[in-house]
Amino acid sequence: MMFSKIDFTLTDDKKSVTMTLSSEDDADKPAVISLSAEQVTQIIQVLGRVRETMLEGQDVPSIEGARFTPVVRTRWALQPEASTDGSVLAFQHPAYGPVGLVLTPQDSDKLMRGLHMHQEIRRDNYANRGKLN
Repeated sequence: MMFSKIDFTLTDDKKSVTMTLSSEDDADKPAVISLSAEQVTQIIQVLGRVRETMLEGQDVPSIEGARFTPVVRTRWALQPEASTDGSVLAFQHPAYGPVGLVLTPQDSDKLMRGLHMHQEIRRDNYANRGKLN
């Protein structure tokens, strides 16, 4: 059975990371690579494109029950998307870098209804604060 191992060690100043790659064949002489935050982002983006290509032609799995970490602190932008007549919602993900989601007009309508519903729930909850009954 062959093995391969990838280790990452963050520097004390958190400005770079050392990636160590080793395998059964070269366990005594691993490859050691120092990476900046920008280089880590580039690797994440390349691996994302590789994964996307590997999954090409497969159905997009349901989001129901999927585990994810919500992004709380970010910057985001919304802009028109010409090829679908929809919108692009783009944001800075702290783990993955810039991410963009194309919303079709139908998706945009559904999102607007959901956001409106959430806004109404917040208003109702705010109006009922402090009431005893």
